[in-house]
Amino acid sequence: MRPAAAVLSIALAWGALAPAAAQLDPTVRDALRPVLETARRDSVPVEVLEAKALEGVAKRRPTPVILAAVQRLAGELRDARAALRAAAPTATLSAGEQVAVAEAVRLGTTWEDVRLLRAAADPGTNLEIPFAVLGALVERGVPAGEARAVIQGMVKAGVEQSRMVEVPARIDVALRVGAAPIPALNSALQGLGIPVPPVPVVRPQGTTERRGRGDS
Repeated sequence: MRPAAAVLSIALAWGALAPAAAQLDPTVRDALRPVLETARRDSVPVEVLEAKALEGVAKRRPTPVILAAVQRLAGELRDARAALRAAAPTATLSAGEQVAVAEAVRLGTTWEDVRLLRAAADPGTNLEIPFAVLGALVERGVPAGEARAVIQGMVKAGVEQSRMVEVPARIDVALRVGAAPIPALNSALQGLGIPVPPVPVVRPQGTTERRGRGDS
């Protein structure tokens, strides 16, 4: 599992790899050109794809493997951008937000939860970290809808993102001593002083009430 502090920073990742760009094999560069040109037309963050290619070069991967990885990432980023744009047509989409969504979905978050979280937030709010934490919660066994509701509640309440990134590591502590994912999440939130939001309880008749997670 990824540590809480390992929230991707596109600028730092690209800055660290950029000096190697001149060493990119011409064969790799030529193979990537059509993918990058299409990505640029689709407003997919090309620098992220270039960084992925450079990562493959650094690991001495064959050109076909690098190309396949970049194509796969381009598709994921394209899908992420489409979902974010559909949920918030006026929002400014950062490269980091698109990468965080793609990673969250890869870890098990649903596209519906992506759309709900983006639609519920102010269009001017950058959700790169909330989406990254959402993926981390799902990776740790928290159901996607439950994780999204918690993140959405934190965003709405104005919880600082520096506190959000501490949640996964706190969950890990509880998981290591045998707690189930939901109690571990509750413990993490309480330890950080973040209110534990109520969850919907569906009655057999189909009506819904809300109660705290600790209620029985």
